[in-house]
Amino acid sequence: MLVNWFPMATGIRMRGGTDYYAQLDGGPDLEALFTYVNGNNRSLFAATHDSIFDISSSVFSFLVDEDDNTLVDDLGNALIDSSLTATVNGFTSGKWSTAQFATTGGVFLDLVNGSDNKLIYDGANFYPVTDQDLTALNYDGGTVAFTVGQVLTGGTSAATGTVVKVIGDAVAGTLWLSGTADAFQNDEVITDGLGGAAVADGSNPLLFGKLTGIETNKLSHNWVYKNRLFYVEKDSLNFWYLPVDSITGAATKFSMGGIFPLGGSLLFGASWSIESGDGLSEQCAFFSTEGEVAVFQGPDPSDAAKWSKVGVYRIGNPRGPKAFIRAGGDLVIATDIGFVPLSIATQRDIAALSPSAISYPIEVAWNDTIRERSFADWNCIVWPTKQMVLVAPPTRADQEKQVLVANARTGAWSLFTGLDVTCFALFDDRLFFGSKNGVVAEMEVTGSDLGSPYVATVVPLFDPLKNPASLKNGLLARSTIRATSDVRVKLSLQADHDIRLPAPPDDISVAVGSVWGGAQWGQGVWGTKAVKTTISDWQSVGGTGYALSIAAQTTSGSASAPDVEYVQTELTYDMGDIVT
Repeated sequence: MLVNWFPMATGIRMRGGTDYYAQLDGGPDLEALFTYVNGNNRSLFAATHDSIFDISSSVFSFLVDEDDNTLVDDLGNALIDSSLTATVNGFTSGKWSTAQFATTGGVFLDLVNGSDNKLIYDGANFYPVTDQDLTALNYDGGTVAFTVGQVLTGGTSAATGTVVKVIGDAVAGTLWLSGTADAFQNDEVITDGLGGAAVADGSNPLLFGKLTGIETNKLSHNWVYKNRLFYVEKDSLNFWYLPVDSITGAATKFSMGGIFPLGGSLLFGASWSIESGDGLSEQCAFFSTEGEVAVFQGPDPSDAAKWSKVGVYRIGNPRGPKAFIRAGGDLVIATDIGFVPLSIATQRDIAALSPSAISYPIEVAWNDTIRERSFADWNCIVWPTKQMVLVAPPTRADQEKQVLVANARTGAWSLFTGLDVTCFALFDDRLFFGSKNGVVAEMEVTGSDLGSPYVATVVPLFDPLKNPASLKNGLLARSTIRATSDVRVKLSLQADHDIRLPAPPDDISVAVGSVWGGAQWGQGVWGTKAVKTTISDWQSVGGTGYALSIAAQTTSGSASAPDVEYVQTELTYDMGDIVT
């Protein structure tokens, strides 16, 4: 058992806690976190079922009510992050799939969710994309405010367009219009069907062109391959793609109905790089809901001479469109048979995949999680600088909150508990996760989980101590810890593969001498580095058994992240004679 410890190459360290980063108004569940990074223009967004929030600069300070773990102010009043308001809203789903894509016109974020019209973010605004051009029209001299959804009409030109967005007030501002066939004229009176009236100020230039071929609210997943945007059509075996270096235009359909023998529908796609003998070769992989993956190569699906099928492989049913990570050029997918690299799936039959999966060391726990937590999509992410891979299954109210965590270098696994993750995002090398009730949290920053303590437990493999037939009686045990402050560790003897843990110890005492907000004036030294010391104490452990193990438990609930490394455990025991 390894809970809330992170396995490193030379030992295990106690994980850091999580802290509130943002609390969205209304407390809706978070369905997606995503980023836009273009030079110094760096943004982090959170999506609920109907809105998108820019949370790049959440600066609100939180206190936590110890009784029910809700956010409160100094007077105990419930709080939300008042610095955050929805950037855009009016959606029916927050399960956005995003792909950052650069063209000659700029760097854009492309967003689809399979329920609402596609969005394009240009670093400043989110623009809806439909089968109609999106234009802008400035106005002034207004008397009555315009209404979104109404048809705007020019009094002189007779031009029309549907109002998509109003930026400004009743007197002056800008309208976003779709479906504009004829240009509005400068200084003509413009009106809508609900009495909105003003005077056009200039012409109406094109903001973004239309996307034709398919209604954009049917596109559920997007990715970039060979300088093209590719899309999955929701609940179908079709994918669509745009011209090279384009974010709008005429989309072309490609049917995969004859490719997948097991049928189902496309779930997601991704570019995949493999070693072909002449260097890395980029290919395009399409994943179905029935656990098949089709791999194609070539730059142009419309040209049979430039687009060919490499093969179709079985990989196990993916646990969702975001249940995969990139490992170098490879793809690793969370499936119902394990955490499987695509490079392995193309070389082995599905019956032989499980022993080759990265999750094979925790095969039993993985299978139990699949059986209990396949009612919703999983989320996966890799944190390169921490060498951490996180696999987050969904959590029902009656289930323990947990995340499966692996060391990206060694492949060793652990279990982080207390984390109710609905989505992930890596932003400025900080890992954030969305949760229920509008909470956005940051990982590895404190010594508690949103104000609540957590327990780290390690139980090594049971050992018959070179004499499986003899009964052993535990006497004393000692743990060796390296930490920057005093650590309380409770040791207990576990016998014969039956783990029965006692109540955990109290919170560890983390030195706060130089922790912001915890230092004493005139005593805390700014910028000093805490020095690790070795802590090793003997404890009495009672119990008997033929195969023994020593469980170690420690609790963290402080303001600063624990710097604790577990080195080793020692046990003294008496061994009885073999009874025949």
